Amino acid sequence: MTQTDAEIMLPTAQLIRDRDLEPSWVLKRAREDGFRRSLTTWVGGPKGYVNTHVAQSARGRIIAGGLMRMAVGNRQPGVHVHSVTEIYVILKGEVESYDGVGRTHRAGPFDCLYIPAGVPHAVRAIGDEDLELIWIHDGIERHDVSVYLEGDGPFPSEREVVLIPYRDLRPGQPLPSQPLPGNDADGWSINWVAGPAGMVDHNPGRAEPNALIAMGMTSVPPGQTLLPHDHGGAALAIVLHGDGTMRLAGAPSAIGTLDALYCPPSDLVGIANTSPGPLYAMWVDEAKS
Repeated sequence: MTQTDAEIMLPTAQLIRDRDLEPSWVLKRAREDGFRRSLTTWVGGPKGYVNTHVAQSARGRIIAGGLMRMAVGNRQPGVHVHSVTEIYVILKGEVESYDGVGRTHRAGPFDCLYIPAGVPHAVRAIGDEDLELIWIHDGIERHDVSVYLEGDGPFPSEREVVLIPYRDLRPGQPLPSQPLPGNDADGWSINWVAGPAGMVDHNPGRAEPNALIAMGMTSVPPGQTLLPHDHGGAALAIVLHGDGTMRLAGAPSAIGTLDALYCPPSDLVGIANTSPGPLYAMWVDEAKS
């Protein structure tokens, strides 16, 4: 029997609001003094995979991501290792990143830490302000795959944690093929991570290459709209600052700071800035499969 168009249900865009995500404390030793940290998930895998909010989050095919909050003076225990690339973007506070052989990086707001698969890594919250950190994976990972390593090590690996400082990323204008309506000199974009050929890369030679995703941030001037980068894959957008609106199933919906929008390839959605100032949106674009 042939299905009609009405019977074929294509995936639709999903808004995941920060206020609906009760912080989870399931991470190893997360309730112990010195290691206190919480996690939320905007996009993740099904039950049994990395996802602290299976009921509220969107289901990803490649992209997974969420937010970690950590008070100053706390840290992740030991180091841990993923089978996928993990990417941290610091929103608030400062971290010291460390790996399995004693290398360290210091990172602050809008700096990015790129951690290739198999590289031991961890961070501690330093400075004067509690930490807010976005985590992104370039794959859906089962719970029992990642490994925590405690003790003195060393825990060597073939690759290293890479620091991508925000100050080194010269802002560029959105690509002509995906303009922001009415765009002027106030709108700009950067890339922390560059996907394969044909995907958006505003910082060639500085953004870290990745075969599966591209990742960056766009400043959207008031009254203008962030259009999705259509590369044939899914897309995740996270509002880092400001307020906006979008249309889900034909109806307008508000989106605010730390809310996320996950769009499958069949239903890409733009975000209009309704703030008096710029709206900052982080985006993660999945490469076409």
